[in-house]
Amino acid sequence: MKADPAVVKDAVTSKKVASDKLLLKVEDVSMHFGVLAALKGVSFSVPKGNISVVIGPNGAGKSTLLKLISGLLPLQEGEIWFKRHRLSRIPPHRISALGITQLFQDVQLFSNMSVIENVMVGCHLRTRAGFLSAGLKLPQAQASERRILKRAMSKLSLVGLEQKAWDNPASLSWGHQKLVGLGRVLATGSELLLLDEPYSGLLADEISKLNQLIIKLQRQGMTIVIVEHLTDMLMGIANQVIVLDNGEKIAEGTPDEIQHNQLVIDAYLGSG
Repeated sequence: MKADPAVVKDAVTSKKVASDKLLLKVEDVSMHFGVLAALKGVSFSVPKGNISVVIGPNGAGKSTLLKLISGLLPLQEGEIWFKRHRLSRIPPHRISALGITQLFQDVQLFSNMSVIENVMVGCHLRTRAGFLSAGLKLPQAQASERRILKRAMSKLSLVGLEQKAWDNPASLSWGHQKLVGLGRVLATGSELLLLDEPYSGLLADEISKLNQLIIKLQRQGMTIVIVEHLTDMLMGIANQVIVLDNGEKIAEGTPDEIQHNQLVIDAYLGSG
């Protein structure tokens, strides 16, 4: 599938806004599951404002890498830095509060909540109202809930689903459910967004719309790391492409550099 020409044109402009200031640094990270080496000495840096894409065949270690960054897996070897924070020294439940949020391939929305309520869940990471005041419906908690509803609706509008706010998420298409999940992630206010195969199961027009949304988020200052094995639609929007194969980084560079890298062609791109 070819990248949308309009999206590619917009991405060229977006690439100019990427800052040289590093937001994320992965240093010599290795991960083993028993005798299986999922990652072997992987290192790379992500500047603030970048759209960075991690590609590679199934089993290359891409999803494992995201889980290490988000704290869902404990770091075994190497270091991961987010701004000035060494993530190996921070409890997993605090990493999200630092400004890192992951959207999983399986969105897992709450079917007993409306669309807008699902998005509001993301807002509660930074709410100030305590459990007691919320339970007693004190004025402070009620004001907080109004702010949360307003924020959630703004994120739902950003992903284009404000008209579905009070629907049950189970009634939505798979593509729209993924957008609800993205809205929930955006509601956390995180600086670094980790997307695990966000294009899987999407139709062609949904892929194009998601590309445009990702570029819009970048323009708003967000840094995005995308893990995918579908590459064509990402080459037009990425600032940086990192290629994994059998747990090792075999290449890193601009989309043009990666598309002309013989190691990548032999190990991955040429096989599809």
